[in-house]
Amino acid sequence: MQSNTMFQSSASVDERIGFLGKTYGMLTLCIIAGTVGAYLSMGMSFPQEHPWMMLFAMIGGIFAVQAVRHINGLNLIALLAFGALTGLAISPLVGMVSAKSATLVTEAFMTTAITFVALTGYVFYSRKDFSFMKGFLFTGLIAIIVLSLLNVFIFESGTMQLAMSGMSVLLFSGFILYDTSNILRDYPNDEYISAALTLYLDVFLLFQNLLSMFGILGNDD
Repeated sequence: MQSNTMFQSSASVDERIGFLGKTYGMLTLCIIAGTVGAYLSMGMSFPQEHPWMMLFAMIGGIFAVQAVRHINGLNLIALLAFGALTGLAISPLVGMVSAKSATLVTEAFMTTAITFVALTGYVFYSRKDFSFMKGFLFTGLIAIIVLSLLNVFIFESGTMQLAMSGMSVLLFSGFILYDTSNILRDYPNDEYISAALTLYLDVFLLFQNLLSMFGILGNDD
């Protein structure tokens, strides 16, 4: 009886390790797809001329990935396609910032990578439950969305944009802590596509806001 219990426990640990390996493997592939998408779409006018269409396409992409997340093969294709789509969407910002200084894009990317690895490592090491942050994070997300819309249609302030980018960097750093903790504790072993998508959105939005912030600060050079 004790031997069977130990075997089941060992199998459960192996399954969880497999889940985490698939999650971070898919996340890595999605980041590569986003990078390639941004590189190949540099200079294209469509994303810059139709930002709202790109936004709605990304929202639709999120639902599409979630809809096929349990269909082997198709789920990976959908996730990679979504990564490429986000690269297309962010390419105008990458082009604008790189025109000021090519190193700013690299700095934003490296800052994103270091922040993600550090926060992920902290969650894994501490085993801390960050579910208590849920209310604060989603309230902050709603506030950022409202302020962004106000700035686009009313204020059109570079200073306000810089402030919101800074707040968003803190917000999505918090989401990395929250989502990583949630994935470790609550996600079923077959939800690795959903987990990778969640983490990718955190990484993408963190990078986007760091890039925006670095780009605005680069105007002072």
